[in-house]
Amino acid sequence: MSFPTSSPAAQAPLPSGRPDGSWKGFYGLLLTAVLFGLAFSPPAHAQSPAQAQSKRAGDTFYIKLGGGLSDYAGDNDGSLGLDQTTEFEEFSDTRKFTDRGAFPYVLVGELGYQFSPEFGLGLGYQFGQYPFADGVPLTTTPSAPGQGGDLGQSRHTVQLLARYMVGASGWTFSPYIDAGLNVSLGGLSPGVGHLVGIGVDASVSDRMSLFLEGRLNFTFGDDAVDGISTATRADALSALPAVGLKYTFDRPAVPPRILALDGPAEVPAGESAAFAARVNEEEATRPLSYVWNFGDGRTATGLTPSHVYNEPGTYTVAFTAPNEAGVARDSLTVDVVPPPRPPRIVSLGATPDPASPGEPVQFESTVEGAEPLTLEWNLGDGRSTTGPAPTHTYDTLGEYTVRLVASNEDGTATDSLALPVERALPAVCKTVQELNTVYFARGSSPLSSEARQKLRENAEGLRICPNLSVRVEGFASSDEPAPLPLSRDRARAVADFYEDNGIAPGRITTSGEGAVGDLGGKKGADEQNRRADSIPQRNGDL
Repeated sequence: MSFPTSSPAAQAPLPSGRPDGSWKGFYGLLLTAVLFGLAFSPPAHAQSPAQAQSKRAGDTFYIKLGGGLSDYAGDNDGSLGLDQTTEFEEFSDTRKFTDRGAFPYVLVGELGYQFSPEFGLGLGYQFGQYPFADGVPLTTTPSAPGQGGDLGQSRHTVQLLARYMVGASGWTFSPYIDAGLNVSLGGLSPGVGHLVGIGVDASVSDRMSLFLEGRLNFTFGDDAVDGISTATRADALSALPAVGLKYTFDRPAVPPRILALDGPAEVPAGESAAFAARVNEEEATRPLSYVWNFGDGRTATGLTPSHVYNEPGTYTVAFTAPNEAGVARDSLTVDVVPPPRPPRIVSLGATPDPASPGEPVQFESTVEGAEPLTLEWNLGDGRSTTGPAPTHTYDTLGEYTVRLVASNEDGTATDSLALPVERALPAVCKTVQELNTVYFARGSSPLSSEARQKLRENAEGLRICPNLSVRVEGFASSDEPAPLPLSRDRARAVADFYEDNGIAPGRITTSGEGAVGDLGGKKGADEQNRRADSIPQRNGDL
C-alpha cells in the first residue's frame, strides 16, 4: 500500500528540536497554577509552627488518585504524507478531541512518603489514551525512514519522583514542583526518560487535600512510544492537567501553645517562688517537653516548678515547650528583693533595778532587724518615750511593767520587764560583805551575852537593809561529842535570835556544817571551831 506525497510546501521541514508556541501552552498552564497557589497563600512569615498547626503532615505515607487530560508530543500528527510533528505541535492540537476515535484522558495514582510537610518521594502510575501515539499512518522522510505501525493508543507510565512544596506547613494553597524518572510501556518498546511537573495542593482537612498539576514524561529513544523515528530525539506522554485527591495516613503534628504563664511579680531572696504554665496538652503532639530558665543560670522541667533566688535583682524567666511541630515560648519578669528582717528584741534591761523614787532609770535595749527601726517605750506609769536607751524617773513606790515595741516595714516585736521602785537603801546595804560571828562554850549551843550583843548588831543591819538575807552556818570542834547535831543546834539558836528580833523567817536559812579541824587563832583552835557564821545574801543569792 502506498501513500500520496504531500506538496513541496509540506515537505519543507521546520527546524528540528526547537519547541514552538505549543510549549507556551504548557508553561502557561503551569505558571497559572503557581500564581493561583501564591495568590491564595499567606506569606511564609504570617504563621509559625509555634503559633498555628501545620496544614500538612510529615513523616507519614500518602496516596494520590486523580485523572485529567492526556497529551502526546511525538512524531505522529495523523496526516498522510511527510510527518510534521517534530515541533511538538500536539500540545495545542485540538484534533486529539475529534480525530482517531479516542478521548485523551489519563488516570493517575501515586504512593509515597512525606518526609516533612515540604518534601516527599513518590512512586507514581499514569495510564492514558493518546490518540496520535499509535504510529498510524506509516510515513517516510527523505532523510530517515519511519517505522510506524499500529501500536494502539494506550500507554502505561511508571514514575519515580521527588516533590518540593512551597509553604506546605502554613499555607492552604501550596505550589509544588516535581522531578524524577519515568518508564513508558505499551509502545514499540519500553522508553525511559526524565519527568518534570508543577502543581498546586489545596488543603481541605488535616489528612485530605485537592491537587491540580501538570506533568511532562519525556521518553527516549524516539521510537519507543510511537514507533516513529525523526530528527526529534524524544517523545512525551503528559497529563495536562490532572486533578484529584491526596490522602495522608497521619494527621499533621500539632504544635504546643502556651495558654497561661504564671509566677510572682516580686519575691524575697531566699524564699521559694512557685511558677506554673498551662499548655494545650490534650491537643499537642507527644512527646512534649517543658523547660524553664530562671535567668540566674539554673533551669527546671515540668509545668509547676519552684525556685529560690539567692541574690536580689530583676530576672527574666523563660518557658519553652517544644515538640516535633515547633516550639512555644513565653517569659515573665520577677523582681527579687532583699529578704525581710522583722525586728527581734535581743535584750531589755534597766539600771538601777530596783529603782528608788526620784532616781533616774536608764533603760537599755538591743534590737536586730532591717533599718529603719522604730522603738517605742511604754514606761508603765502612763508615760511613753522613744529611742534605744531612754532615761526616766519614777516618783511613786510600786512595780511598773515597762513595755518596748520595736517595728519596721517587715513586722513588729514586743518585750517587757518588771521594774520595782522601792524606798532608798542606805549605802551600806549595797556594800556590806560580812556580819558578826558568835562563839559557843564546849559542848553547848546556848548564846552567851557577848554573842547576843553581836547578833543584835547583825539584826539591826538586816532590818535597815531589806535587800539582804542571811545564811547561818554552825560549826563544832572535832573533839566535841556529836559534832554534826551540835553544829545544827548552834545555827538554829542564831536563827531563832534573828526571828525574835524581827527578821522574817523567809530571809533566814541555816546549815550545820559539823566538825572542823584546827584553824588556829587568837582564842585557840577549839574556840574558833565552836562558832556560827552569819553570811549576808543579796538579791536572790540564796
